[in-house]
Amino acid sequence: MSRFYTALMFALGMVICVGGKAAGAPAVGNELVSDFKYTVNNAAEDAIDVATAPLHLGEAVPILTSPRFYLVLGGAGALWGGSYALDQTMKSHLRAMSTADADLLQNLSYASVSAATALMYGWGLYSGDARARQYAITAGEGAGIATLIDIGIKAGFGRLRPSQSSSHTQFFHGGQSFVSGDVTPMFALAAGVSEYFDNRWYAAVPAYSMALLDGFGRMGNNAHWFSDVVGAALLGVGTTELLLYMHRQHQENPRRFKIFAVSAPPLSPHAAQEAIPEGLGVAFNW
Repeated sequence: MSRFYTALMFALGMVICVGGKAAGAPAVGNELVSDFKYTVNNAAEDAIDVATAPLHLGEAVPILTSPRFYLVLGGAGALWGGSYALDQTMKSHLRAMSTADADLLQNLSYASVSAATALMYGWGLYSGDARARQYAITAGEGAGIATLIDIGIKAGFGRLRPSQSSSHTQFFHGGQSFVSGDVTPMFALAAGVSEYFDNRWYAAVPAYSMALLDGFGRMGNNAHWFSDVVGAALLGVGTTELLLYMHRQHQENPRRFKIFAVSAPPLSPHAAQEAIPEGLGVAFNW
């Protein structure tokens, strides 16, 4: 997994350097500061949302009574159940893969998904597209949070790896197989790229396909079952999707706690010639 973060940081660094030369250092500097504030403010609000979630159980009623909620939940359950049924079949088909080929698939996945995310952020710097940068930032946050959640899931389920047991039913045995910690952040990043393009096929198919290569590489190395990979994909995608939803809510409801100063909207048509008041948003609207 360290190779993934190394590839992401290298790709992001190259893109920022190129974007800085193309768009102008002062403009890029302002956008980087803005993105830093966006990241910190949203991280703080995310933490508040999680901590105060029990106070908003009533708001979940419309979601829990929506047929779409149960359709998505049922679809995710069916997808994981189908992958669990295919565990042994996938293992038998991939057992002949060499370590070199498995590592190649993983490296291709790391490089391509990381580069796609970094390029999306770089395009945002070059073109002034704040949405592209924010989706890349949110996807990165999703990758980090999903990885932390994955650690807890591994400890809770304790599934043995295929290299440790020939049976895929060996849960609660102190293993580290379910779910894949390598695959989780790849799908979290891929979800951000896909969502930026409104999940159009020409973005979604390549992004998720390249993320899945990592899963095949992990299975080729006999480190995970197929259901570990699918579970990791659901965790990664679900985390990024939830964060994107939460960050949209933060933008639509600006009367919330802010760590960094927020600018007030223009007060008149001559705002360009006036000083725009700034302040710290300290209002809580739970």
